[in-house]
Amino acid sequence: MITQDNFKELLLKLGFSEKGDIFTKKFKEVDAYLKVDYKAEKLIYPEDKGLTINERQTCNFSQKENFVVFECVHRLFEKGYNPLHIELEPKWKVGHGASGGRADIMVKDNSGKS
Repeated sequence: MITQDNFKELLLKLGFSEKGDIFTKKFKEVDAYLKVDYKAEKLIYPEDKGLTINERQTCNFSQKENFVVFECVHRLFEKGYNPLHIELEPKWKVGHGASGGRADIMVKDNSGKS
């Protein structure tokens, strides 16, 4: 299980570089990066490269699940997925009522379909 206590160790094993409280990894093949600001407890995704974040609930250290989402996005970049094709916390309506659902990660194809 990934926790705040072992997350730094995981980042270093995944090839992130450490400068003070900031951990960074660049993915040149897909023109993307991932960053972690340990002091601010923020998980930083490349929104400027097209990755969409609908809610900010997975962008902090508040839940262990957020570290898993971050690691999954890392794997997607390593496999060659473009940030334009990744969306965090998309929402949708379910059925006829007002209830809805939300996913952690949605991956789209080259035509923009999930």
